[in-house]
Amino acid sequence: MKNNYELQHKVALLDPYGSVVRVFDADPEAVLVGIKNIRSIPNTLMHRLEPHGFALHTIDKKSQLAGRAVDTELINPITGHVMSGSSSGTAINVFAGINDLGIGNDGGGSVLAPAMCVNILGFISRRIEPQRENAGSRPNTDGMVAGNSIGFMARDKALLYRAIQCATGLVPAEDYGTVISDREYPGIRSQVRQLMDRHAPRGELTAYLSDLLAQCDVLMLTEGPVDLYGFGDSLFGHFDERTRAIQAQAEKGYVRVANIAQATALALPQEGLGMSTLLLCEDKEEKIGRLLKLGLAVQEAHDPLIERYFLDLNNYFMEGYEV
Repeated sequence: MKNNYELQHKVALLDPYGSVVRVFDADPEAVLVGIKNIRSIPNTLMHRLEPHGFALHTIDKKSQLAGRAVDTELINPITGHVMSGSSSGTAINVFAGINDLGIGNDGGGSVLAPAMCVNILGFISRRIEPQRENAGSRPNTDGMVAGNSIGFMARDKALLYRAIQCATGLVPAEDYGTVISDREYPGIRSQVRQLMDRHAPRGELTAYLSDLLAQCDVLMLTEGPVDLYGFGDSLFGHFDERTRAIQAQAEKGYVRVANIAQATALALPQEGLGMSTLLLCEDKEEKIGRLLKLGLAVQEAHDPLIERYFLDLNNYFMEGYEV
């Protein structure tokens, strides 16, 4: 469902969710893009996309402090809970139809988790602007040092794949190769294995994921529901067993280690709120092509009621009771 530019621009200026930092005029025929308000996303990426019909529309709010995994200032439009971070505003602005494509960065789930919690598509890869300096000299809350990936968010798979190709040159391969999965998936041939508990410490899960990705072309598993029942933030979870249990209920599993393991990842929303099929592979061109091929074979879910409710942008301009 594509909104028209005039309404998208008006809603961006209205900023109903507090998720917009700045709004730019754009070509009404362009694919409208929002970018997370952070220095580590270079403007060379937007310049690379512009010749292909993409235009910068908004600078988006991020979680307020040091890439935190939840944003205590923004609200998830569906649940009313605090929004997953840290590319929180970018995810909201795609979800709400203000933008067609969102660009964020991901150190420990900061693109994938916000996308998943509002049931849109998310993709991260170190192949996006690989020449840049990956900001990663500061340890995360688990004491691990890792650069970040740039990622895309979208509602439409074809548009997401178009952005991936324009940014990286990567396209789907002819076959998806060897797939390891956590269960049987209809129509997908895979080797089903019992995977490490998604709630394992981040260091252990990162090492396990790196080893597993070396054994296959693509890893396929189900993640979520993200930030529906718990509060998925390690600053909150580090206090004691009670807060750790609440953090675990947020079901941020392999998404929190995908970037740390230097994986490319694609999250495809499924029917349940905050649920996604997550595809991961090593940062190798041939494997990413196979991941993209498998992504075409996985049917993502789009909820008709949610789309009718949130994507009719005229709904934001119904105020004005006349006496």
